[in-house]
Amino acid sequence: MALDIGRKGWVGVGVESSYGAPVAITDYIPFNENSLKGMSEKVANEAAYGVRERVFDSVIAKQWAEGDVSINVDSKLFGYFLYSALGTNSPANVAGSVYDHTMSRNNSVTPKSLTIVNDRVVDRQYVTGAAVKSLNISVSDGLASAQASILGKYPITTTSGTLTTTSGSIFSFKDNFFAFAATPSAALSATNLKPSELTINIENNSEPVFRHGSAGVDAIVHKEFEVTAEGTLFFENTTDRDAYYNNTKQGAAMKLTGAGIGGGYSEAVTLNMYRVQMESWELETGLADFYAEKFSLRCEYDNANSKSFDAIIRNTKTSY
Repeated sequence: MALDIGRKGWVGVGVESSYGAPVAITDYIPFNENSLKGMSEKVANEAAYGVRERVFDSVIAKQWAEGDVSINVDSKLFGYFLYSALGTNSPANVAGSVYDHTMSRNNSVTPKSLTIVNDRVVDRQYVTGAAVKSLNISVSDGLASAQASILGKYPITTTSGTLTTTSGSIFSFKDNFFAFAATPSAALSATNLKPSELTINIENNSEPVFRHGSAGVDAIVHKEFEVTAEGTLFFENTTDRDAYYNNTKQGAAMKLTGAGIGGGYSEAVTLNMYRVQMESWELETGLADFYAEKFSLRCEYDNANSKSFDAIIRNTKTSY
């Protein structure tokens, strides 16, 4: 029996043109956690057969894939999960080999799905129709990280894939910027509030749909779209307190800025919140600690911009 460790596994991804139609691997994702696996739900036959056993037999009822893939946020590979979470990508050439990928919420309930090849040394399977149910982006006192919760079709054995390593910059807390203003663009020109921790969560409330004729999942469907955030700042003024008290609506932006990529440009990930409410606000401190404010935000729909949230990834990747 041969044993191996998790570090020898790998994940490959490609963006599907149509839901559930498999595509070849485009890039390989270095991960911190990978719990993506097949799920097989059984239905018990509990009829009386003249014996005392409660379950006489069982049959397969539903089969699908689910799990989490956690990564360090980088300027290239993170885009696959962000694209799937939001659904629309509009790449534009900025200059030379520099591209901006503007990713926004697609109003369709059909996800922008991925094909994910999952190699665990002992086995190698691919999952089609893989949709990002939720995406959590977090920065505290180390590397910026993201956790994608994935739902997809039942895994199929494959031999495809030859691991290669290509990625952009990874980001840490020193690269992070966050501010409020009337609009996200104005927030990016405001003074950095310098949070000590910040988390943004994109939630699609996705569900697997099963239909008669097959145990396999028919489709993953997005339901209500939500974006929330929470963070901690040192308590240095009453601005956020009053925004909470008065239900003041404002824009906000978070930006991670990385290595230079030529022409005076740098790799970056920008998350724009167009109209946020301060959902909760409270002070947290000990007698020997600094006063700190802990807040939570919820994005609302902004009629002026016809959106609640979007993101821009700047890198040298031409497309996803």
